[in-house]
Amino acid sequence: MVEVWAQGDTGPAWFRLGRWVVVAVAALLSACRIPPVDLEEQPHIEPVTATATPMTVRTGYPEQAVQTIPLAGPVAEPEVEISGLDWFGDVLVLLPQYPDRYDHNLFGLPRQALAASLSDPAKTPIEPFPIPLINGADLRHLEGYEGLEAIVFAGSRFYLAVEGRSQGRMLGYLIPGKVLGNLDGLELNLANTVLLQPQTSLMNKAYETLVMQDSQVVAIHELAGRETNPERHALLFSAELEAVGTLDVPEVEFRITDATRLDPHGRFWAINFHWPGEKQLPTQADAIRERWGEGASHKDVAIVERLLEMEIRDGRIELVDRPPVELVLLDEVVARNWEGIVRWADEGMLVVTDRFPATLLAFVPFPEDD
Repeated sequence: MVEVWAQGDTGPAWFRLGRWVVVAVAALLSACRIPPVDLEEQPHIEPVTATATPMTVRTGYPEQAVQTIPLAGPVAEPEVEISGLDWFGDVLVLLPQYPDRYDHNLFGLPRQALAASLSDPAKTPIEPFPIPLINGADLRHLEGYEGLEAIVFAGSRFYLAVEGRSQGRMLGYLIPGKVLGNLDGLELNLANTVLLQPQTSLMNKAYETLVMQDSQVVAIHELAGRETNPERHALLFSAELEAVGTLDVPEVEFRITDATRLDPHGRFWAINFHWPGEKQLPTQADAIRERWGEGASHKDVAIVERLLEMEIRDGRIELVDRPPVELVLLDEVVARNWEGIVRWADEGMLVVTDRFPATLLAFVPFPEDD
């Protein structure tokens, strides 16, 4: 028997009350008892395994919108087909693929004029000045000549990459030259022209990128894909264009069309471009896209407009382990064939197209977390 007492009370009434409380609680617990489960009578239930659909996670930078710099004069025409850029001091030199269309001239834009244009809300067009290519007419004597593809300056010297085609195969030429005065003219040394052997049998594919590593010239072929150029390598030359070796090149699908100068750490940015109408290039896995994902405008679109950071290290060219800079595409159909690139201080890069879809000079800012 359980006794319940309240402080200060000892009478029989309290005793009887406590006994009735105990009885009521016992009855309630008896009514709420859960009957045992008979496992033999229960249906067999398969365990549920949690599954998830794999998703490509975007780990790269946001796509960057380009800021165009309106041009005037001959370079504003698509026919100029700008195919390369480089700095000579404070002048941006624009390389037309066929200078003979413009009286054998290249074109220059002062840095100050570019800076003013970038800060100009009215977008007033700027007109480059002509830079004579003194003996440019002699380029037509090169076998299979098909135009200029890249230019790089090294002090008072410069080097041109030239494309050619003969008897069903591609040719490349590397030509040295010297700068006259303060860009009063550029004079080619055609006697020291070097023939660059093709790395692939694909037509219209040759050497489109030149960079300087110290006093050496590095010529990079535009194809470095797994199938398009499995034995990819860059060619290394002395300042006098004596062959001094090669550099392994990383696997990069699509085209490499130009590159900036090296920074003090041996790093540079290169243009990586693809136009879906390019039938020679197979559609296959793109390791860079798989590694970093795609921006909004590139999603499910075959066009590729992006900038890749590379470096020369330990006798080879390697991709820097950082995301590409993708450019916001115009739409799903029109691709901008970017053919030239230079750094713009520490703020970003200047890029230029050839004739597709028009001559476009533009500024690309570095991503905010760069």
